Amino acid sequence: MGTTVAGRTGTGGTGNATGNKALDTGITVLSVSLLVISLAALVRMPLNSALLHIVLVSLFSFLLFYGIVEMPKWGRVGQASWLMCLTGLWIAEMMVTPLAIYWVFILFFVYLRTFNDWRGVVWVALGLAIAVGAQIPTGLTVGGVVGPVLSALVVMATNYAFSTIDRVSKEREALIDELLAARQQLAATEREAGVAQERERLAHEIHDTVAQGLSSIQMLLHAADRDLDATGLSPAELAPVKARMDTARRAAANNLAETRAMIAALTPAPLTEASLLHALERVARDFSQASGIAIEVSSDGAPRVMPMRCEAGVLRIAQGAVSNAVKHSGASKIRVTLTYAPAEVRLDVVDNGRGFDPESLAEAPTGLGHVGLAAMRSRAEELGGELVVESGPGGPTAVSVALPGTLGADDSQVKEAGV
Repeated sequence: MGTTVAGRTGTGGTGNATGNKALDTGITVLSVSLLVISLAALVRMPLNSALLHIVLVSLFSFLLFYGIVEMPKWGRVGQASWLMCLTGLWIAEMMVTPLAIYWVFILFFVYLRTFNDWRGVVWVALGLAIAVGAQIPTGLTVGGVVGPVLSALVVMATNYAFSTIDRVSKEREALIDELLAARQQLAATEREAGVAQERERLAHEIHDTVAQGLSSIQMLLHAADRDLDATGLSPAELAPVKARMDTARRAAANNLAETRAMIAALTPAPLTEASLLHALERVARDFSQASGIAIEVSSDGAPRVMPMRCEAGVLRIAQGAVSNAVKHSGASKIRVTLTYAPAEVRLDVVDNGRGFDPESLAEAPTGLGHVGLAAMRSRAEELGGELVVESGPGGPTAVSVALPGTLGADDSQVKEAGV
């Protein structure tokens, strides 16, 4: 029929199929063909019957094709009224010519394309009963019953097949969209990880070269100042030299301050001015203000410095877990816990939301709704850790990531007090 019917998704509470343009085209061709064939009955009709026949065919054709275009706007009651008018015209036409009984093919498809659920089946049953009942006055035969019944079954099977193909096609399109989104997000994650590693490398290089060199210059100038005092020269003789040394120390101190600022700028934004715990509190505060959900942050154990890459990774995982809880869990409370144990550093994000089945999510094709979880798991693995999700229908949900406790043993120089 028209593509308008195909493009409608549940207008007015209907459960019609969508997107079956090929089927709709076939129905349109069938409708035109049967209506044209019906006009062939004019050859043997008297004038009065012929005029009535033309009027009924014209009204049915207009109502059919006009309704196909406008029916999606009418709602459930309007659509049902439209089907009743079409059915009434069909019954009237069967009283004029028996050829009109073949219009039941058109109506079967129209019924199911308008209500693609149990209501459509009821309409098909009604049309089938009318088609069979119309033959009783002239003598009901086995063929007269079997024909319409088989027609109804074929139409329902055809509609079901096309509806299934359309549904699978849309699921495949959704999967492709999810996969593309997943690829883009993973690419963005990889770029972000590369940028974070490069920033960390630059921070270490600046610390180990420029910052350490400037610190050494300051220490050497202080040592030279003490050596000058030990020479026994008069203050007047030492004054010009010490003035130049003071200028050199100030220049070294200013450059060292700028170098420290550069190192701080290369640290992930939430970590530039605070510890990992304070950064987590800041993230929690931002999410809580935006969502209205109570988010608590606590720490257990003696805090220790980890490499910037690891702290940034923990922070990003926490952001992802809290974001998922805020968006999907329906929780009223979220708790974030950072635990420093001798063997590991653990982050736990627990919410009291509706929960879900992690196993069914893990079995779903990549990209279907769990891109964020996959990104968090990938980030944890890159840091040498493991991410575990514990949940179930009805909740609660706990996301935990454990990193090796030795990560901060040899790589804390950027956060030391000296630089």
